[in-house]
Order: sequence, then structure tokens, then C-alpha cells
Amino acid sequence: MVRTDTKEPVSVGQRLRRARADLGLRQVEMARAVGVTQSSIAAYETDRRQPPLPVALAFEHVFRISHRWLLHAQGERLVRAGPLRPAILACARERRALEDGTDADRYIAVPCLRDPADAGAETITTEQIEEYCLMRQRVAPHPQRVRCLRIRGDAMAPTLPEGSTVAVDTTPVPLRNLEGRVVCARTPEAPVVVRRLRLRDPYALLFSENPDQQAHPPIIVDLRDRPDPVVGQVTWAWVDLR
Repeated sequence: MVRTDTKEPVSVGQRLRRARADLGLRQVEMARAVGVTQSSIAAYETDRRQPPLPVALAFEHVFRISHRWLLHAQGERLVRAGPLRPAILACARERRALEDGTDADRYIAVPCLRDPADAGAETITTEQIEEYCLMRQRVAPHPQRVRCLRIRGDAMAPTLPEGSTVAVDTTPVPLRNLEGRVVCARTPEAPVVVRRLRLRDPYALLFSENPDQQAHPPIIVDLRDRPDPVVGQVTWAWVDLR
């Protein structure tokens, strides 16, 4: 006989325990899948400790358990299947600190935008966010200025094939400091593109990485008409190589 609990879970621990039971997993199996210890899962399920956001995002990534539902009882329990969410973790010591919650504030959840055109916005609303990318704060010195975007089209292939995720740091810097870098920029042809920047006064040239330069010619931006075309520098990228 299958035991069915019809009571609505009211705490984070109860919601996690319900989700794990419905998945038919033991604590040790769930722990192994997200890279924490069984004792951490036990602590979460008994509400002795709340899962830090990075762990909640790991549950969502691996098991599709919505982090909003788990932590705040908001929305549906399961999220729809989607592309892989990138994560930057580091050494075993940092992983242990994440497990026991002492280092959770050093991880940041960077918004991944539905529309790349929103990358330059000063503030990002919930409606603009498709999902989150988990990053170590040390690789994002200005976390409030970082947004993630999905690459559309093959202009940056093979370096950044379609569907890749890039992190864009929108911290203002002099344009000359971005010479030769991959940037997110506004152009007359498109609200936002990701290209490699070359400066030839008075023009900014935005080059694709695709060998077929005839199909993807440089985009020329006249800096006299558009003196500040760059939204931000692409600082990190995640590419699915499967």
C-alpha cells in the first residue's frame, strides 16, 4: 500500500520532505545528486536549518523542484524542463561551507533574462527573469550589475553556439578598455547583440566569431551618433558541448 499524505506542507522542511517522498528518493540519494551530505538533507527536512539559495537552486536544477515553492510556498511545485543552469563552484572546503550554510552569502543568483534587450536596464523585475544562474560572488565583483543572456543565432559560433549562456557585467567602463573584448552592445540593426569589439575612430566595429564573415559581416556603429553603444562586457560563458 502506498502511503499518501494529503496535508499541505507548511514549512520548508515539510515541503522538501514531501517532494523527496514523491520522487521516491532516500535522503542519501537526494544529497548525492546535489553535492551535499545526508545530514544536511536531514537538517533541512526537520527545519533545523533552511537550505541556502544555492542549494535550493540545485534542487530545482536536478529535480525540477521550484526554489520559489520550496523556500516561499510560491507558485507550482515543479518547474518546466529547461536548459542547464550553469554553476561555478570551487574547492571541497567551499562546498563544505555551502553545505553548513556558513558561506551561502558568498554565492549569488544572477538573473537570466527572457529578452536580451533588457540587459541594459537599471533595475530588473521578476517578469523579465526566465531563471537564475548560480555563481560564486568572487567571480562577479559587482553582482548587482551582472545579467545573464542566452545566445540567439550562430553569429558567435563556434565560440558561443546558439543556446549558450553568457554573463554580462554592465559596470560602466571606458570604451577603450573593452577593445578586443566580447561585449553586449546596442546597434541600429538590433536592440542587443553579442560580438567582439574593435575600435577604429570614429567607429566601433562589432565582429562575429563565425568563419562565414559574408553571412555575418561586421556591424559598424558610428560613435558620433551613438557614443555609448556597449551595454556591458561578457565575462563568463557556459556552453553545452554534448
